[in-house]
Amino acid sequence: MGARFEPHAHPYLETYASAWQPKNKFSEFLKQERRLMQIELTPTERSFAANFIRDFSAPYQTQQPTGTRTNWRTKHRRLSDPPIRAHLEQRYWLGTKAAWYPVFYNLDVDHPDSERTQRIFDRLDRHGIGESQRALMTSPSYRQHGNFRIYLRLECHDKTPTHRLGYKALSRAFGDLCEIYPQRRRKDRLPCGHKQDLIDEETGQVLDRLTWEQEFHFLLKLDPTAIENLPHQPTLFEPPLEASDAAHTWKPRGDAANLIQHGLQQHGTRSEAQYEILNFIWRSNWQPDDAAAFVKHWIRTRHNGYSKTAAQGNWREINAHIDRQVAWLWERPLLPDTPHGLGAALTRDDLVFAAKTFYGDPVRQKQLAALCAYYRPRSRHDWVFVPAHVWREQIASNRTYLNFINEIEQKGLLKANKQYRVGEHSRSYQLALPATSEPPLQHDDRHIDNFYEALDAACTSRREIAELTGIHERTMRRYFSDRTKRTSYITVI
Repeated sequence: MGARFEPHAHPYLETYASAWQPKNKFSEFLKQERRLMQIELTPTERSFAANFIRDFSAPYQTQQPTGTRTNWRTKHRRLSDPPIRAHLEQRYWLGTKAAWYPVFYNLDVDHPDSERTQRIFDRLDRHGIGESQRALMTSPSYRQHGNFRIYLRLECHDKTPTHRLGYKALSRAFGDLCEIYPQRRRKDRLPCGHKQDLIDEETGQVLDRLTWEQEFHFLLKLDPTAIENLPHQPTLFEPPLEASDAAHTWKPRGDAANLIQHGLQQHGTRSEAQYEILNFIWRSNWQPDDAAAFVKHWIRTRHNGYSKTAAQGNWREINAHIDRQVAWLWERPLLPDTPHGLGAALTRDDLVFAAKTFYGDPVRQKQLAALCAYYRPRSRHDWVFVPAHVWREQIASNRTYLNFINEIEQKGLLKANKQYRVGEHSRSYQLALPATSEPPLQHDDRHIDNFYEALDAACTSRREIAELTGIHERTMRRYFSDRTKRTSYITVI
């Protein structure tokens, strides 16, 4: 066998390496990371990983201590030893997803007040979770907002429960007061890191002089909590209620979107598919004539040979069937999701506000216009509650909404009140919305909440739209097709 390669073994390389100096902090950081790649965890560190991580598959997240809530960085690779040691050495925080069999759970209490905190501890005592079964630890924002976590160790019939079982048990018991971690879809910050110190429950003193090894040893000594003894748990081990058994449920919007895009998928489903799409269109507050025309065109182009009536060319029967379905849906004593646009409204001043704020950026203009449309009908309130699903689904996407919030906050247009209460209300915001006396833009006596449709209604030509938004006229053409506007919007949902 040949000699083992040793880095910098050649004299020239040794001279070059000694003469090279990092030119900036990033180069120094890379040099430090290369040294860390050669580390091996101690037995205590491996015990910490075995108890709090357990699942080392990708992805995981890191956050620098000097950053903000938006600077979590996702690493799409298997978790290795260096990030674990970096977290324990308090160089940056490490966040991981829940394992199938987590050992520890925590109650994440954000922006607590004295009343809610007392309710949490009263419920812990009432459920038989004493001081020997729980540990209080500060969150990094403890000194600013008083945030803290309560760590618990769960058991079910003397065995470690699955995440589904443990998470559901704690959610039923404490989900209305705080968030439960770890979660399968959201990364959880590991304990014993920077600004994460144990709290003496009797005195309220922060034990900031303990080492992470001492904090970890204290957590290991917690007595387990038997979830089968928690109240309100009999249904935990019973089969879940089927959605069809509920008194009133909405079909998922994704079913209608898939049908619109791909058409019929099997024989004998035409009537059900037509109703699925019509119900979705009705919820979107369309006019019945537009809905009937859209579905009649859809079944002609998307039946895929799975409809016997369509294959025979009996369109008269299909049209009559669609008309009966439309009549039944639109004549019900119910209202769509946003009747007559009460849930959203845009004025011409809102369009000008969005266009000037992000001149030449159609993505940000559309997002700010969507925020204005949601905020305008509620602007009479000092603070407007904007749930997370509105940010993710109506305004931006799951990956971009935090960057959008941060950007408009930096521009001084948005002020956030970060206090929220799980199960009661979300975060509230103040938007520097321009005062206006103009009525909302409407189409067929209904408010317009779509950015491009609002531009088409407010401007007389594509050139005027291009001058207002700063977007080239050719670029705007792909947003405005010759088809019916509402039809083009629904086909891309």
